[in-house]
Amino acid sequence: MRLTIDKPGLSKALAHVASVVERRNTIPILSNVLLTAGNNELKLTATDLDMELVETVPCRAKGEGATTVPAHMFHDIVRKLPEGSDIELLRDGEQGRLSITSGPAQFSLQTLPADDFPALSVDDLG
Repeated sequence: MRLTIDKPGLSKALAHVASVVERRNTIPILSNVLLTAGNNELKLTATDLDMELVETVPCRAKGEGATTVPAHMFHDIVRKLPEGSDIELLRDGEQGRLSITSGPAQFSLQTLPADDFPALSVDDLG
């Protein structure tokens, strides 16, 4: 998964989905946001198993893919990047990391497999 996305769109979407994620969680995957790239859009999904939030943001994707990263840490990084900047996201499947690059700033976050993220159905949500 490799994509480029503008900061304002990503920051707004992350702020919304991260609002459902608790900072301390006994189930590690619930502290993460699911990132799914494809068709030149990035879908962000977060859940607390009672509620699920999904946001879609246009991007320039080079290939499809999915992974999960710590929601609040990812949001904190994106928030502090320069306004109006482009952000490049690159998933390294072998290392289990997501690289975040914007100008001279570069960060790397540990990922968890997208398959571990809980898929909630409408029936689950009540």
